[in-house]
Amino acid sequence: MRTLIFSILILFFSSCERFNQPSADNLQGEYVIDMVTFQKIDNTVTSDDTTYYPGSVYVNPDEIYPMDTIKVGFTTWRFDYNVISMAPVLDGFGGKIWTKQYYIDMGSTSGWESGYIEFMCEGTKRVFRLIDRQPESMVLRSSGQWPFGNLGSKREITLTLSRTGP
Repeated sequence: MRTLIFSILILFFSSCERFNQPSADNLQGEYVIDMVTFQKIDNTVTSDDTTYYPGSVYVNPDEIYPMDTIKVGFTTWRFDYNVISMAPVLDGFGGKIWTKQYYIDMGSTSGWESGYIEFMCEGTKRVFRLIDRQPESMVLRSSGQWPFGNLGSKREITLTLSRTGP
């Protein structure tokens, strides 16, 4: 009798299959922008590639606030469940008040891509591709912009972010 119960229990526990449901990346936390790479791409040829490191300032005159100026090593963004927050102001008690907040959409992930982050920033749609995602860092690349229409080159920025807080 014991062997029958024992064999049924072994059969029961060994036949269970664990099911893992795929989930979106958890981007929650506060991040500082550590590096900005600016590229001009004209007819699939990179014509200009500039990298900004901590202590330098990336300024894009064709961009609107709060994404027009990035103080590399100091500019922070905060990701929550479905909100990206920018432009923090210290509240005097050690906390931050995020003056610009936008709802984000996480695009689908596949075996080849880590997904997309989409949000509306001051009336214009922003799309960033999630290039690399680590527990304490991530790399985002913009979908690009053409400030001069068909006459100019495509301009992309790649942002390297490091997690600084919860």
